[in-house]
Order: sequence, then structure tokens, then C-alpha cells
Amino acid sequence: SVGSGAKAILIIPDIRGWSTDKGRFFGIADTLAAQGFKVVLSDPFHGDSAVGNSDIMGWVGSHPYEKNIGTDIEACVKSLQDDGCTCVGVVGFCWGVWALCKAASLGVPFKCGVGPHPSTRLEGLFAGADGEQAMIDKIEMPVLLMPAGNDPENLMEGGSVAEALAKKGGKSIKFPDMAHGWVCRGDMSDATVARDVEAAMKHMV
Repeated sequence: SVGSGAKAILIIPDIRGWSTDKGRFFGIADTLAAQGFKVVLSDPFHGDSAVGNSDIMGWVGSHPYEKNIGTDIEACVKSLQDDGCTCVGVVGFCWGVWALCKAASLGVPFKCGVGPHPSTRLEGLFAGADGEQAMIDKIEMPVLLMPAGNDPENLMEGGSVAEALAKKGGKSIKFPDMAHGWVCRGDMSDATVARDVEAAMKHMV
């Protein structure tokens, strides 16, 4: 964890796990902490990672929310509350957006959520074709989605997921020039990527 204060942010990584892109996630955490937040990086896979796995969807399916994802998220929130944090927000990346939405749909007391390049459709692995929308419809907090240009249309403004979240105070901001994963994995030597990473971080806070 890094930073201090009564307002906290939990960061949930993508399927690569935060240790794979440690420098990038540490930089994101430091940026948020500099804005006055206490920030915790979760390790929902307990050291595991999808890196090098030939069956990505099979690997994702082996980590259902009920296995250790949910208990890890709840433990992080409780730890922050025990440390005196009275307001806990959450930022997820790709898979992490599914995890934060799943947690919120089940009543984990987040104040709000932010999701660059969301992979909420992964709920379909566990709950069938209608699972994603059913999960989203249960969320009561504001969630800001930041889909890349090649993310599913239902995440874009006017799409079914974006519209359901808008009714709860959320919003969707599309980054048409970006590819899925750019905030935590994009090439920062590319000026366009660097521009949109900076924009995403500004929207985040």
C-alpha cells in the first residue's frame, strides 16, 4: 500500500497480475496516492498469472469469484476500513473491471468504481449469456468505464452496459485510438498512447 488518508482506492489488476507489470501498477498507485488517497494493490490470484498460459479462458474460468477473488477483495476493503478509511473506491483493469463489478453487484461497499478497458463480458463464463447484463443491473454505485476502440459496443455510450451504469450515476468515455489494455500495458514511447494514459489517469481521480 502507499499513501494515507480517510479516502482509499483499491486497485485490481488484469489477468497478468500486478507483479507482471509491477512498475506500471506502482506508478499508477503512486499517482493516485499523490492526489491524497491511501492506495492498496490487491493480489487476487495469490501470485498466479495468465502469462504464458495457452488457454486464457480456461485459466480465467479457474478463478471464479467464489474461489478466492471475493474473499481477497473483501479482506482488502476490511483492512482499509480498519485503518480508518471511511470511503473506499476501486479501480480495475480489464479482468479487474469484471471483479469490481461482481463485487459491487454482491454488495461490497465501494463508493465508486473506475474501469479502463473493461472485460465485464467474462461474467458470461460463470453465469451464461445474460450474466453480464444481470450483474451490471445489480450495481448501485457510479462506475466510470473507459473502453478502448476495440472493446465491445455494449460498453460504449449508448450500449446496454453503459446505459445501465449511467442510470446509477456512471459514465462511459471511449478512447477510439487505443487498443484493449493500453492503460496498464500500452507502449508509453508512443505519443498517442502516452497522451491517452495521461487522460485516463485524469478521469480516474
